[in-house]
Amino acid sequence: MRRLTAEEVHAQKIRELGLDPDALDLTTPEGLAGALRRAASYLCPCSAATLVRAVVRPLRGLVPDMEKVKELVEGTLESMISHGDVLEQPELQDGSPTARVLLYAAPASFVVRQSGLVVLLGVAADHLSPLPSEFECRIQYLGHIRKLSPSSVTEDLRVELRQLGLLELSYDAWLKGPKSSTVSQAVAANDRALDIVTPSRDIPGLLLLDPTKPVRYYRGRWVEPKAQTGRFVARRQQAYGADLWCYVQLTNGQPERMIDFPHSGSRWRGCDEAWHLQMAIDAQRGTPQRFRVTPSGDDVVLEFFSPTPAWARRRWDAIGEPVPSVGSLFAYRISKSEIEEERRFMQEALWLEEMTTGFR
Repeated sequence: MRRLTAEEVHAQKIRELGLDPDALDLTTPEGLAGALRRAASYLCPCSAATLVRAVVRPLRGLVPDMEKVKELVEGTLESMISHGDVLEQPELQDGSPTARVLLYAAPASFVVRQSGLVVLLGVAADHLSPLPSEFECRIQYLGHIRKLSPSSVTEDLRVELRQLGLLELSYDAWLKGPKSSTVSQAVAANDRALDIVTPSRDIPGLLLLDPTKPVRYYRGRWVEPKAQTGRFVARRQQAYGADLWCYVQLTNGQPERMIDFPHSGSRWRGCDEAWHLQMAIDAQRGTPQRFRVTPSGDDVVLEFFSPTPAWARRRWDAIGEPVPSVGSLFAYRISKSEIEEERRFMQEALWLEEMTTGFR
């Protein structure tokens, strides 16, 4: 019996996961995501630690740095939870939720873009993939993301995937973003919450996101309170841990009222709520935050100059690829066929304004 080399084991296991052993190994994001989906199919519901161990332990002797691989697995799992392949839910006992959080494998499902592109989600319960081989060989893998493009203008992947038993999710159900609202409604909702809280006059370590500063330089918008009067998105220090996000009312630089983000019962992070509110504040002032679209071969590069909520980034992670960009905070390369849908989303859901570059 011949002993396999580490490289041969990598290739064999990558092939078993339905991936290309000539391009990937078990330490790539694509390989780790495939291993996590496979482990989730027979271990979930389980804790995150259990799922990570199930993928990391078999790699002993196959990788030079186990700690680094463990970090990669943990990071990939976090991305898969955010994406919707794996779901975080409280453990139930006697029908009631407990404080313990478990991971559940999401059912095999998909989201359809207006272009016809399909984003695949979830885990097949009994098989490596819920798709037949003629579809499986067409899947595009990028990190933890799996996409399927129509082979022709007449192919209706929605109908075919439904017939195969996959569940179709709407964009709203997948992204779990806030309900559609106008700029005025978004600002007014937070103003009402601030109106009813008791005064908060001592807020240590307060920094304000100044709406009068240029929207294209995010870091330069953060200032200390001096003589400002009004309501501001802000951050404040706490005794332990990272600074908290908040919405604060000041008069002549002195705090009067404050609410913390996230709101009670919210499913979003504090920064997501704060960034979305700042987008509304800027748009209401007539100085909306900006985005830029520039051509890049058969694709376009979508550039942003301020942070955006996680539920918005999830869209671009699924259809594009993060790329370095000079002069912007972050950028994605996406297909030209996807840009019109994203333009509408950015203008209607994020209240952003496009910087014209001559490309439409």
